[in-house]
Amino acid sequence: MNYDWIKTRSNYDEVKAAVIDPGKGTEWSYQDLNIRAENLANYLQDQGIKRGDVVGIFAPNDVAILDMLFASFKMGAVFLPINWRLKPMEIESVISDSGAKLIFYASNHLESLKGIPEQLIHMDIDSPEYDEIVNPEHHRPFKSVDVESDDLASLIYTSGTTGLPKGVMFTYDSFVSNVINTALTYKINSSYSTIISTPMFHVLGFNDLALPLIMAGGTLILHRYFDGGELNELMAKYQPNYLILIPTMYYGMLVADNFDIKNFKNIEFLIQGGSVPLPAVQKKFESMGYTLINGYGLTEAPLAMVNTPHNAIKKPMSIGKPVMYVDMRIVDEDHNDVETGEIGELAVKGKNVTPGYWNKPEETEKSFADGYFLTGDLARKDEEGDVFIINRKKELIITGGENVLPSEVEAVLSEHPLVRQTVVVGYKSLKFGESVSAVVVLQEDDSEFDSKLDEYVRERLAGYKIPKMYLKLDEIPLNSTAKPDRMALQKMMNQKAQAEKQEDELA
Repeated sequence: MNYDWIKTRSNYDEVKAAVIDPGKGTEWSYQDLNIRAENLANYLQDQGIKRGDVVGIFAPNDVAILDMLFASFKMGAVFLPINWRLKPMEIESVISDSGAKLIFYASNHLESLKGIPEQLIHMDIDSPEYDEIVNPEHHRPFKSVDVESDDLASLIYTSGTTGLPKGVMFTYDSFVSNVINTALTYKINSSYSTIISTPMFHVLGFNDLALPLIMAGGTLILHRYFDGGELNELMAKYQPNYLILIPTMYYGMLVADNFDIKNFKNIEFLIQGGSVPLPAVQKKFESMGYTLINGYGLTEAPLAMVNTPHNAIKKPMSIGKPVMYVDMRIVDEDHNDVETGEIGELAVKGKNVTPGYWNKPEETEKSFADGYFLTGDLARKDEEGDVFIINRKKELIITGGENVLPSEVEAVLSEHPLVRQTVVVGYKSLKFGESVSAVVVLQEDDSEFDSKLDEYVRERLAGYKIPKMYLKLDEIPLNSTAKPDRMALQKMMNQKAQAEKQEDELA
C-alpha cells in the first residue's frame, strides 16, 4: 500500500503556506513539502539508505523534521526523531539501540553528539548543503515504494524517566491512524492554523498537533524553541485557531510581560497534555473566558482521550472520553474491569496504539492484556463515562502500609493561596518505608509557609497523607519532556531528610 500522503495532499491542495518558519523567514507550500521530500528521498538512496533502514534527526522544530518523515514514508525507511534534551548517555543508547544508519542534526546541538561514531553524524540541517539538496527549484522526482500496513514506519523513544529510553514502534497503520483519529476528533480543516511550540520529537507536538493539521491542509507555524514571550509575539502576529501545549508552557505565556488575551480571539480550543494540569493556570484562563481542556495520550498511544470545552467547565480535571476508533478499560491487578468510581489501571486499544517496544519482546508482552495496552496510569470513570487520571502507578507512595496518591495531596495543596505549584513525592523512611513530602513554588515569600500549609492540609487529609517535609523552590525542575522531574525531586527530598535526620523516625 502507498502511505505517501504528502504527495496526495500536494496534488489536491491549492498553493498556500503549509509551513511557516518565522525564525528563518521561510514558508513552504504543500507542493514544496512534497518536492523537498522527494529530493531528500533520492539523496538518502544515493547514500545507500534502503527500505527498513533507520534514519535519525536531532533537531529543534524545523521543516527538516517533516522532510525526513515524508522522505522516509516515500522510500520505506524508518523515521527516528531524537530527543535533544536527553543526557549524552541516553542519546548514545537511543542511537545504538535503534541501529540508525545516518543522523541529521541542527548545528547548535552537534555538541550533544560527541559520543556518537563520526560516520553516523551526517549533515547539518541548517547548512547551505542541506538547503540545496531539498531545494524545490531542483526537483528530482521519486517513485514511492509500496509498504505493508504493519511494516515499521517510525521509532520514537520514551523519555527515560525510569531507566534508559525504550524504542516505541509505530507501524504505518498505527502512525497514520493516530493522525486521522486526531484530525477527525478535533474537526481540523484546511482553514485552521496553529503554532507548534512543543518539541517535534514528542508525540504531543508532532503526532497530535503538527501532522493532523498538515494532513488536513492547514497552516503550521514553527516555533523553534519554546519561550513564553516569543510565543506571545507569534500569537499576536498569526492568531491561530487552536493550541496544544504542556501546562507549564501555558504558565510561561501567562507570566511573560507581553501576554495579551486579545491574541486569542480566533482560538476555538486550547488543549493541554503531557503533564498534570496546573489548577492556577486553568483558573486564570477561565477568568478570561477560555477553557483549557485535557487531552490524554502517551508515547505508546499518542492521542487516546480528550475532554470537550463544554464538559471541561463542569469537570476541569477530566480527560473526557476516548477519541474515535479507540477503546478503553479500567482494570484491576488481574486485568478485570473495576466498578464505576473505583480506581484501576487505564488500558487502551486501537490502531493508533504501538505494537510494542523495539528489541524488547518481554517488555512488550507484559505491557498488554487481552489486546489492551496497559498505560501505567491509575484512573477512575464516573457514571457519565468521563475518565479522571489519578496518578502514575509508579508514583504511588506506600507509607506504613497505606497507599497515598500524590495527586490527591497536590490537589489540596494547590488550593492554598500561598501555593503556585506543587509536586508530592515519597522519600525513604526507616519507620514507614516511605514518607510523604511536598515540593512547593510559592506565590510570595513566607518564612512560615510550611507551618501554614501543614495546618491547612491537616484539616483536609487523613494523617498518613500529610507531608512530613516541605521543600521550597523557585521553580520545579523539568525532565526531557517538560514534565516535573520527580526523580530529581525525590533525590532532593532524600538529601534533605538525611541532612535533617528525618530518616531517623524511630528515635
